[in-house]
Amino acid sequence: MRPLLAILVISVLGINQALSQVGIGTTNPTATFHVVGTTIPGNTGGTTELLNQNFDSYTITEINSSIGCSVDGWETTTTGDASANCNSCAGTWIFIDSDETGCSQNSTAIVNFVANPASTVITISFDYRYNDYLGADDFFRAYLFNNTTNSQVGADLVNITTDQDTSYNGTVNVTAGDNYSLRFEYQGIFDFGASVDNILVTETTTAVTGSYAFRLEDGQQQDGYVLTSDADGNGTWQPSNSVGGTDNQTISISGNQLSIENGNTVTLPTGSGSYIFENGISETSGNVRLGGTLIQNTTIALDDNDLTFTTSNTAAFPGDIIFEGNLREVMETNLEDNYINFGGGFPLVDGDDGSTFLDSGSSTFTKDFVAGFDAGSTGGTAVAMGSIEYFVDGTDELFFEGSGFSPMDDETSQFGNTLGKSNRRWGAVYATNGVITTSDETYKKEIQNLEYGLEEILKIKTISYKWKDQTLGKTDIPNALQARKIGFSAQNLLEILPEVVQTHSWVAKNEDGTYVRVKNNKLGVYYSDIIPVAIKAIQQQQEQIDELKNTVALLIKQNKHLESLIKNKN
Repeated sequence: MRPLLAILVISVLGINQALSQVGIGTTNPTATFHVVGTTIPGNTGGTTELLNQNFDSYTITEINSSIGCSVDGWETTTTGDASANCNSCAGTWIFIDSDETGCSQNSTAIVNFVANPASTVITISFDYRYNDYLGADDFFRAYLFNNTTNSQVGADLVNITTDQDTSYNGTVNVTAGDNYSLRFEYQGIFDFGASVDNILVTETTTAVTGSYAFRLEDGQQQDGYVLTSDADGNGTWQPSNSVGGTDNQTISISGNQLSIENGNTVTLPTGSGSYIFENGISETSGNVRLGGTLIQNTTIALDDNDLTFTTSNTAAFPGDIIFEGNLREVMETNLEDNYINFGGGFPLVDGDDGSTFLDSGSSTFTKDFVAGFDAGSTGGTAVAMGSIEYFVDGTDELFFEGSGFSPMDDETSQFGNTLGKSNRRWGAVYATNGVITTSDETYKKEIQNLEYGLEEILKIKTISYKWKDQTLGKTDIPNALQARKIGFSAQNLLEILPEVVQTHSWVAKNEDGTYVRVKNNKLGVYYSDIIPVAIKAIQQQQEQIDELKNTVALLIKQNKHLESLIKNKN
């Protein structure tokens, strides 16, 4: 039996006596001691945390296209806002707020896993709150994202447009080994907001006994130790921090020598090969930079990434972005003043930038010029548009089409969609066919016969006058050339026909559609509203004329009868 055992040992070990080589797991050893095998690490199984985030030391990572907010996008907070904080939020949490005029939030917070799943099922839980005000397009959603495949995993975990303050807990199927993140997307325009806290992602694995190709038990082995040797080649296990080297090393290049800190120096290959830089990239004296001629159609796919141009505000003349046409600059920025100009004129911000003014409701606003259209000092700048256009500014919208322009919505009240204001008047309005006033009876209510008439017309004071302000631009019109006007006094009409005098106006309080009634600084007159009174006066006069005509006719008849009696008596 002993010879047979020796044969078996030799077969397993693969001893090559001629070369003094011993192989384990191979019959063809190529070294003095050659081990071949497959190592499968084991694990203890149980619940493993892939992500445990309470945001105490979290740095916001997001896909953000928010504008006009005090904080554009998500933020970490310890206070947040009562209208959007979740009941379970504690310590620090992430929060997004759109509760301010002009704020449009559209941002996705990204929370990456700290470990990749080893199994195919994970458990996800988190606390959240979403509070909606009125916006039809506002929403909050949460979903799992596979960073490895750059795609969403399954359906949304949360997708809501109405108020909720609750928690999510569920399981999701995943691919073992892939990298994942949880993403929280919020969109809100002048709305309340949302919050998220206490994220926990776990997986449950089964214990696995590992198998190994090599084991050395010398009494020094411990978890995390490395196999080392002394100068004589004696091997043992030692802590990793006792071994020479450093975790952080610097790589440097000098000429064609690449050196690694505390390591070797490698000589890089040299040769006479050349490189071609084209399609918007050029090389000068060994430096490669942007700049050059495109030789083909080129597209930059942004996907979920932003392309941002920035400048230093500390520079005296920071760089700008310029588009050159054949004859002039098509567009030039003035990043120092946050301004852009189209048309070739220098992008100089108007001198009124930053000045304040009062609207019709006496609210103070600051002029903030953001863009200009200027072809230069010669004049003639034109802005071309399509056949149907829309101009939108908060509460007001203008609609342009081939036959003219109008407000977007039909306005049947006397207040909305005004052309000019009581404190911002047009000097003159020219029209071929006059002004058409809506007078359809179906739009009217509480219709009554007009009580005004001749009596009131006789009380109206008619005047001729000249306007006090006779300045046109920088020109003062001489008194001899000033036009004399005829009309009425608004103050006089207010005592006789108060309905034709405009004393108050309804003006926008803000851009959410709220209006307030304010007193005008100057009085205005609805001249066309005097026409019905004048017509009523004419009608009353006609009645008097008809009555007088009847009286005259009767007197003539009586006079003829008297004349006849006198003749007969004589």
